[in-house]
Amino acid sequence: MRGFFYTCIAAAALFGLLVCAPAEAEELVKFASAGQGEPIQGYLSRPRGAGPFPAVVLLHSCLGLPAERAAIGERIATWGYVALYVDDFATRGLKETCAVDFKPAVADAYGALAHLASLPDVDPARVAAVGFSQGGDTALKIATGGGTRPAGDQGAVFRAAAAFYPPCANVAGAAVDIPTLILVGAKDEVTPARDCAELAKRQQTGMVKLVVFPGAAHAFDLAEFGAGAKVMGMLLAYDRNAAQESWKKLRAFLKAQLGR
Repeated sequence: MRGFFYTCIAAAALFGLLVCAPAEAEELVKFASAGQGEPIQGYLSRPRGAGPFPAVVLLHSCLGLPAERAAIGERIATWGYVALYVDDFATRGLKETCAVDFKPAVADAYGALAHLASLPDVDPARVAAVGFSQGGDTALKIATGGGTRPAGDQGAVFRAAAAFYPPCANVAGAAVDIPTLILVGAKDEVTPARDCAELAKRQQTGMVKLVVFPGAAHAFDLAEFGAGAKVMGMLLAYDRNAAQESWKKLRAFLKAQLGR
């Protein structure tokens, strides 16, 4: 418990979390991508206890898993959710996909959903997709019904979606059909907030909650980018206040949609 105690205190200091519950140690898991059945891996974090728990599928950016991957999974587990951080790249030998349309991403997300639904400590009726940048694009495609499911699959569905700094222009004109949270920085030069505002205003009342953080740039939640760094031509910068507030917003959204 000592290691958990210090992790919890660090999370509270960094992300403004006031209450933490124990989480199990992270576990590397293997599962199949939807459709073609391509092997994928991910990192599973669980709350302690018997469950069944609601769950979250976490989807990374075009740069791959963040440096804080384990802390993110543990943080969500301490909220009372099983968290599966999908690794789209490791089994494919990829380093980044920032200059291409990474088509397997949605199928990988549904493969992760199917894996979670098979676990006895997960409630398959209460699973959300949470994505970051390219992963946020995947979350929005899921939210707008653009997801690729296995042929004939009648299994679990995503109950809600949340997208951190997603490219909202990619789903311009589409209708969101599950509750969706969008979190973006007002100074994001990669995925502009105005595109998300346009998307949100076209939706049925109450389906999309848009949060725009003044002064924040792309990847505002990731301390690894410090005060600002150019990566693959993109300006990425950490914003402590936006990061703290974004996790509070996500936690409240998940609680409202998944009933935790």
